Amino acid sequence: MTQSLHPIDERMIAKVVLENVSRIPRVEVPSREKADVSTVGPGWRVWGVGVHRVAGALNIEINLTVTLDQKNSIPSLSTRVRRKVRTAIQSLTAEEIRWINLRILDVLLKD
Repeated sequence: MTQSLHPIDERMIAKVVLENVSRIPRVEVPSREKADVSTVGPGWRVWGVGVHRVAGALNIEINLTVTLDQKNSIPSLSTRVRRKVRTAIQSLTAEEIRWINLRILDVLLKD
């Protein structure tokens, strides 16, 4: 996908983030009943992903539920999520990403 020089709509960014995070094994974005962040516009809302622009840069906040086992830790899953989100956003736009903040709302343990 070609990078846009113009800012991309927050809804599009939030949806792309949600789609990409949902593809990561052992990581979920909670449903609207459990999410405490969202991106909102006229007549729409993307739950679990907050997209904000501050001083010309993107700040992304993502609610997560993670499942841990002996092969996966919170730091390793967090690194995977941030890497996937950064790559997905950079494929859409050349806008600077200031930070990607992950809020882990629930941790499930698997044997």
